[in-house]
Amino acid sequence: MNSDEGLLDYAMADSVLPTLDLSRLAQEKPTPKRFIIPNFVPAGEVTLFTGPGSAGKSLLAQQLATAKAGGKSSLRLDLNQAPAIYLTCEDDEQQLHWRQYHICNALGISMDKLAGVLHLTSLRGELDNALVELGPHGELQPSPTYERLAAVVRRTGADFVALDNVAHLFPGNENDRGEVTRFVNLLNGLAGETGAAIMLLGHPNKSGDSYSGSTAWPNAVRSHVFLEHDLQTDMRTFKAEKANYGRNGDSIRFAWVDWAFVHENDLTPDMTKAIAAATRMNAENDAFMRCLAKCTENCRNVSHQPGSNHAPKIFAGMPEAKGIKKAAFADAMERVLDMGWIELNVELWTDNHRHSKRGIRATDRGE
Repeated sequence: MNSDEGLLDYAMADSVLPTLDLSRLAQEKPTPKRFIIPNFVPAGEVTLFTGPGSAGKSLLAQQLATAKAGGKSSLRLDLNQAPAIYLTCEDDEQQLHWRQYHICNALGISMDKLAGVLHLTSLRGELDNALVELGPHGELQPSPTYERLAAVVRRTGADFVALDNVAHLFPGNENDRGEVTRFVNLLNGLAGETGAAIMLLGHPNKSGDSYSGSTAWPNAVRSHVFLEHDLQTDMRTFKAEKANYGRNGDSIRFAWVDWAFVHENDLTPDMTKAIAAATRMNAENDAFMRCLAKCTENCRNVSHQPGSNHAPKIFAGMPEAKGIKKAAFADAMERVLDMGWIELNVELWTDNHRHSKRGIRATDRGE
């Protein structure tokens, strides 16, 4: 290759690949990345938001969208007012209304004041709610649902978009790095074009990782937040798992109070008392199920009826009880029965004399 051909190649490369104008940038003061949710969710990016089932990801996403649309502080996060979107594939209009009523009460904002700035959408029951589909050559391409979403983001000027959740919106292989990256890049393109923060809700995997599928998900995004749920105290922690534009490890602790989340430092004495009571009952429920599992393992049938094998009396004397008394176990038995964790007076096994043993058994929900 001669020198002229080399210069031609470089010229062609410059015409295809955009490069920064360093001369211009040298005259301008750089600005840091803007955050829509301070320290957690950057503008113009896709943020992966994961957490275990029932931790409250959907509620938190709807609450943040409400606070953003209303210009209200939530969980001690100061949010500038701007349109926001919360799209769910799992909850219907009735459930959205139920949550919205309680969120508005907690934030002190009238629901009608959010008309035109908070956009709640349910795709539950729709068969084609994936944001990508296979093209003629097997490649992923934007779907009609994506085009509908993009049109709403552009029309409303939404600053914050929560998409609930990835299992419904991404039909590809979550372990395929290429497919995951193309899906995230599609959403990053929309986020970059509009300046919106897109928060994509997902579940962790069963191995204990904070994301499902391969490492493609956390590698494909520049921001990943996680919601922890302490089942004993019922407290939640929202923390930055990956923060390329901020500090890793930033976190907020809060509690569920009447269908909304309240920062731990904003809990009233009555709220704190109620949470302490819930914590105690959760511990008693867990101890009841732990003792029942041990008795079942040892082929020791226990009953809800008073007598020699009365479950609360037997459980109170077991090491697994950890000091919980008979009366507390009696209350716990009623609670776990009401929750469907146990069933009563069912046949458990047959002993050596072919006598049928009956008693309390844990259900699939209680295991």
